[in-house]
Amino acid sequence: MRKLFLLSFLLLVIAATVLAAGCIQYLPGTDTTPTPVPTPAETHETTPQTTVATPAATATPKPERTQTPMHQIDGSGTMESWEIWLDKGVSIVTGKNYGTGNFVVWLSQNGKHQDMLFNELNEYEGKTAFEITESGYYTFDVIASGTWALIVDGPYDVSLASFNDYRSNGIMFISGSNSMMSAPFTLEKGVAVFNGYYLGSDQFSATLYANGLAAGTLDSDTGPAKTQIVYPVDVAGSYTLNVQTAGSWGFEVTQPLPMNPAPFTSISGTGDEVTPYYAITGDQMLTMSNSGTSPATVVFYQADGTVAGDVVIPAGVSGFSYLLKNPKAGGTVVCLAAVTADGAWSVSGTHS
Repeated sequence: MRKLFLLSFLLLVIAATVLAAGCIQYLPGTDTTPTPVPTPAETHETTPQTTVATPAATATPKPERTQTPMHQIDGSGTMESWEIWLDKGVSIVTGKNYGTGNFVVWLSQNGKHQDMLFNELNEYEGKTAFEITESGYYTFDVIASGTWALIVDGPYDVSLASFNDYRSNGIMFISGSNSMMSAPFTLEKGVAVFNGYYLGSDQFSATLYANGLAAGTLDSDTGPAKTQIVYPVDVAGSYTLNVQTAGSWGFEVTQPLPMNPAPFTSISGTGDEVTPYYAITGDQMLTMSNSGTSPATVVFYQADGTVAGDVVIPAGVSGFSYLLKNPKAGGTVVCLAAVTADGAWSVSGTHS
């Protein structure tokens, strides 16, 4: 019995030792250790991705030339402006003269006058339009005694005839459409230059009326056409134009004034041209050339519109001589020359 008790005690000790060593496997049962609850993954709403398309390249719009002047030229006294590039078309120039005396502005290219833009006296501010038929570099030749400014705006893709813009001191635009009588305008005694523009394709004729009476035919041609007519104004007064045609037309009317004429030495040009006034002292022996295919006509006008002399230069000649008699024997006469030609021409003179 004692052996049995000792054996049982020994077995209990061995079992306890084995249990303490962790070698006994337990059957699955309820586990008191909290089972970790998996944390649910955060769900994020997918934000739609906006694809930004690369904008297509677009041409920069051309600035409105009416908002910002294309060129502004400031100067003082008599001078030639720097060269500026002018595109083909019609541009508007605003002229401002702040001094007293003459204010004369010529549009020039390569040293040759193209168009007289202003011919004013004393303080003045006004505008006028001019046409560029060939893009290029141009200058403005200014005769003035004080400070002045020129503001050039353009070009506009229109006809010069569409600018019915009055220019003071006998320089104005007269334009219209189809057959009509123009509004009255004033011409002073002297020389009036009519530059005509006709855009239609029919017969075009224009008659100048002085104080209601026909004074002469300015033009009669088939359009489209450009023309230049020099008209001696014998009597100052009110004039109108009676135009017979179909289509748009216009006349730029200029009355050059003989301000500070330079002594005559030589003149030259290409095609039709009216020169500035110059002074002739004594008789002049003129030497002329005409490279055109048609005869060229040169008419010399005095300041009051009287013809001082006229000559026809044969086509394709050089060294052609003509004696221009001074209407004031031994004195000085102020003249301008109106040339009608289809090519280059030149006139030089020496005292006889």
